[in-house]
Amino acid sequence: MGLKDRYGVDLGVFKEPLTWKAFGIAIVLFSIIGYSGLSLFDLASSNYGVADDVRLAPDFEIETLNRSIEEGDHVDENGWFKLSDHRGEIVVIDFMAVDCANCHLVQEHLEARQNEWDNLDAEYDVLIISVGSWYQIVDGEPMEGLEKLREYFGDSSSDSHMPWIVGTGAGDSVLAEEIQSSGNSSSENLSLDDGAYCVEAWVEDFESTIACIDIGGNSSLNDKDSNPGGITIDLDENSSLNFTITSTLDGELNWNVISYFKADFVETYQAQAIPVVLVIDHEGFIVAKESSGTPTKGWGDFDSAVVAAAKGESEDLRFSLAKVDRSPGAIFSMGLLLGVLVYFSPCAFPVLPGYISYYIGLGQREDELIESGKLSKKMPPHFVLGGLAALGQLTFFTFIGIIVFGLGSVFDLTGVLHYFALGVAVLLLILGAFMLTGGTAHLLGFVQKLVDKYSTTEMDDRFTPRRNMYLWGIGYSAASIDCTAAAVIPFIGYLAIIGGIATWTGLAGLMLSVSILMITVTTVVGMGQQRFISILRRSTGLIKAIGAWMMMMAGAGLIFYLTQPEIIASLFA
Repeated sequence: MGLKDRYGVDLGVFKEPLTWKAFGIAIVLFSIIGYSGLSLFDLASSNYGVADDVRLAPDFEIETLNRSIEEGDHVDENGWFKLSDHRGEIVVIDFMAVDCANCHLVQEHLEARQNEWDNLDAEYDVLIISVGSWYQIVDGEPMEGLEKLREYFGDSSSDSHMPWIVGTGAGDSVLAEEIQSSGNSSSENLSLDDGAYCVEAWVEDFESTIACIDIGGNSSLNDKDSNPGGITIDLDENSSLNFTITSTLDGELNWNVISYFKADFVETYQAQAIPVVLVIDHEGFIVAKESSGTPTKGWGDFDSAVVAAAKGESEDLRFSLAKVDRSPGAIFSMGLLLGVLVYFSPCAFPVLPGYISYYIGLGQREDELIESGKLSKKMPPHFVLGGLAALGQLTFFTFIGIIVFGLGSVFDLTGVLHYFALGVAVLLLILGAFMLTGGTAHLLGFVQKLVDKYSTTEMDDRFTPRRNMYLWGIGYSAASIDCTAAAVIPFIGYLAIIGGIATWTGLAGLMLSVSILMITVTTVVGMGQQRFISILRRSTGLIKAIGAWMMMMAGAGLIFYLTQPEIIASLFA
């Protein structure tokens, strides 16, 4: 019994000109849509969290693997790395996670450039530090704590070894400051909560004087006091902040009261959607940011910024990160942007051509299906089908959210999601191959039963486009999981931590964003479908072949992306 008799597979399609015509069209469509998606992803992620003003990068202090060679003299005796201790060096900060394929592409690029940067004939040395960003606590343990990072990146004989500083952030890693009050009077009495505070007083064109106090006695000020002369600040030690300022300098006296506190690393550095890699110059200012392991414009601008900073020529490149805002509106906006990143992620968006071709194919035989009784009425409106696909996406991410909130202690998420995404990619490749050769109706045992159980085709007694589009939305999100989990899971964990109404506005922003995008794409495609339906009616075979090729391209592309990080990284070196 041959393949055609046993599985319905007809390899003779590869001898037909139509098959290769469809192949050519599929390559063009897949390339255009894929490149457009990656470009939008780069644009949205690179501008996320960037402010127009120029401020010092927030200081931080994190625990490292404390290896004798890699961390060496760059950390203190306990293995802690503090950013402000490295003024006079260029610091490249790589926010990553073990279970983040795109992050490993950043690692490949940094490793390819490390020797070059180490041997630059430049004024300032370049230091690389990778920060494990999945440190949210689940069932009393961090998702990817120091031991997990040591196991994966610490072994010098491992292929995943990081030959530079590796550490883990935490909710209190950033040494943050905030102006609590300002004025120009010579004395003040402020009622403040317990904590660390400094009074900074200055006259224009003169160096400022700083005097600090620890109300409550539970904080650390790290010797911030300074008195260059000309201004004296007298502090009263009590439960509030009373101070008197005297000056012998000419000019108007001004002062700020600054509070010092510990803040979350990922939140402060706007690195919720990893990978994020930053370059900080010798004076502590950010001069470059990249948010993808495969930037569509390549790594040229980023690498040039590193070299310019090392030569002391990066002052014109400086920018700041947006200040942290936990208001419901700000968290809602964060959710909206994260939804855009999810939809156009490098893992998910290549699947979209298959989705579009599948949707176009739904209407090709609408009248015949109604006449034969397989479709009870006309196809639902475009926005309804798009909404159902969006609902499928939300169902999938709700499932992921349940895992994060309640099931994280049952199994280790790190490492699992990569193989899950790989399985989806293989399934896409198989489905496309069977669709092209006519063997869809005989699809490999368990896959056949699973597909038949929940979805329908034009060959079934009843055709269910609504259910099919809902299932497609689940599949689209599943294909994206390896790229998006590194952003979605920490974001959901972050919402759980901040609590209150902001938690729900953040989830609403994420859901609204992916829903609007899916509905919009489906509606636009549907409107085009109605115009070309009469022309394409006689081209059902061609459309089916194009869709099959696109599914295989998406599957093969994802498999290559997930299993060949070295080659991918070299393409964008």
